Amino acid sequence: MKFLFSLTNFFIGCCLASHAAVISDRFEKEDFIFKRSKCDYCGYELSLLDEIPIISHLLLKGKCRYCHSPIPIKLLIIEIIGGLAYINISFNQKSGIADAILIFSLLLVAICDYEEMEFNLAMLVPAIYLALITEINRFPSYRIADYIEFVPILILLTYYVLNKKLGSGDLFIYLILAFYFKPQFADLTFLSASIFLIIHFLLEYKDNFKGKEVAFIPYIFIGLTLQLLIH
Repeated sequence: MKFLFSLTNFFIGCCLASHAAVISDRFEKEDFIFKRSKCDYCGYELSLLDEIPIISHLLLKGKCRYCHSPIPIKLLIIEIIGGLAYINISFNQKSGIADAILIFSLLLVAICDYEEMEFNLAMLVPAIYLALITEINRFPSYRIADYIEFVPILILLTYYVLNKKLGSGDLFIYLILAFYFKPQFADLTFLSASIFLIIHFLLEYKDNFKGKEVAFIPYIFIGLTLQLLIH
């Protein structure tokens, strides 16, 4: 039963991640709600069978059914990570629905940050709202330990933002995670993200990584996914 629950959630997460990729590509450009998806190369509208997350990619061997152009592997990776992020979400509870909305908002931002190194702040509005509502209700129960886990990291991130070594979006997301979950959860997420980023740099830029710029939010989302799986 647990396996079926996880498998169903994984597939739901893959579908949501696939739609997030569509939104990030069409945001402020064209309709991403009613307009059908199409191949970026030949422009042919895709059928429902062509849009089944992961499965369609594997059956089509990573190529468009119509023009046989390669489907970007990043889409498959986005679907897999999105599926993993939703595995433990309880969609039959209000708290689970709130979790799902917040995760989707952050995933959308992560995809945009990866593609453009920036994102529209409107994408974070649902996550900001949920975080503020949660924080208002939780604040009276904060312990000294929570402040110890929160304040030093907040000061450090603010310092890096002011010195333009970190984007303000990263700070926003830290606050969202700290308010919605807990400061410790946010700290562990950012620690995991930093480790994944270091590994990536060592593997890809081991000879010369000085001055390289990289989108950090995708790594934050991967760190968030890891924490959601552990917790």
